[in-house]
Amino acid sequence: MASTALLGAAIGVGIMTFVYAKGGSYLSNQPEACANCHVMREVLHDWQVGDHHHVAVCNDCHVPQGALSKWAIKALNGAHHSYAFTFLETPVTIRAGALSRKIVQDNCLRCHAALLPSHPEATGYGKSGEANCVKCHRQVGHFH
Repeated sequence: MASTALLGAAIGVGIMTFVYAKGGSYLSNQPEACANCHVMREVLHDWQVGDHHHVAVCNDCHVPQGALSKWAIKALNGAHHSYAFTFLETPVTIRAGALSRKIVQDNCLRCHAALLPSHPEATGYGKSGEANCVKCHRQVGHFH
C-alpha cells in the first residue's frame, strides 16, 4: 500500500513538473521553447535579430536531422539541462560540449556545403583538414 502511494506521488510530481516546466513545448520545433529556461532568453533574442532568423530555427542547427537521432539528442539534452539547472549552479555562459559542436558543424555543412569549394578557409583548417565553421562564424545564429 505504501509503495503504491509512493509511486502515485512520484508520478504526480513528475506530471506536475512536466506541466510547470512546459515539457510539451520541447516536442515542438518552436524556438521559444528553448527560452523556457531564463538563461536562454538572451540567446533567443539574439537569434531573433540574427542572420539565420528567417531560414533556421534552433533545431535546424542544434540537433541532428535524422528522426531517431533528433529525438535521442533532444532527450539527452533535456536530461542534462534538467539535471544541471536543478542541481548545479546556473552558468553565466552556456558552452557547447564536443557532441553539440559536432552536430552544429554537421548542420552547417548540410546547409552550406555548396559554399565550401570557394571558401578560402574551408580546407586545411585544423588537424583533421576539415572546415570548422564555428571557429570563424561563432556569432552566426546568435551572439552569445
